[in-house]
Amino acid sequence: MQQFDTEYSKYQRLANIPVISSVRLSLAPKGTASANSVEDMNVNRANAKQVLEFVDAILDTLGDRYKTIIKALYIQGLQNWQVYERLGYGRARYGVLKNEACALFAQTMDMTAGTQLTAYKN
Repeated sequence: MQQFDTEYSKYQRLANIPVISSVRLSLAPKGTASANSVEDMNVNRANAKQVLEFVDAILDTLGDRYKTIIKALYIQGLQNWQVYERLGYGRARYGVLKNEACALFAQTMDMTAGTQLTAYKN
């Protein structure tokens, strides 16, 4: 039953994440070098927005505790002790939750974006 719950929750998270498609602005030939840099900047900006939306969508599939931990540590840059005090957990319980949050985030990224964030020990 534990295996089913794990697989089900993986697919549930996967079903709620949008697909990243590459950005295309124009098929017309580029004009000048300055026009190229403006177009490149716009493509980079659009790609960055898409990545941020994608990461937000992945975070939204996690439970509130996990989402709070990931955002506080890796987006807001807080220290571990600040996060577990904010959440009201002891150090040991927070450590377990942090590991679970990171594992779920990595697993979901691997399934949706083709990354290889998860590592398995033999």
